Amino acid sequence: IIGLSGSLRRAATELAPAGCTIEIASIREIPLHDGDLEAEQGIPKPVAASKNRIAATDGLLLVMPEYNNSIHR
Repeated sequence: IIGLSGSLRRAATELAPAGCTIEIASIREIPLHDGDLEAEQGIPKPVAASKNRIAATDGLLLVMPEYNNSIHR
């Protein structure tokens, strides 16, 4: 499973069940989407590499943190 995290914390790798491997990937090199630039220059290399990496896995885990109790219950 590839894990994309909006936080530097990596608890999922420690909490994964036996036999499950979570490889943490980074979005640092992924540029903001610019359709005009993409039409001129094609898909950016980091985006294509991430797409291929995700397509080759058995799963994708997307995680976004809650900052400072920003989600109220």
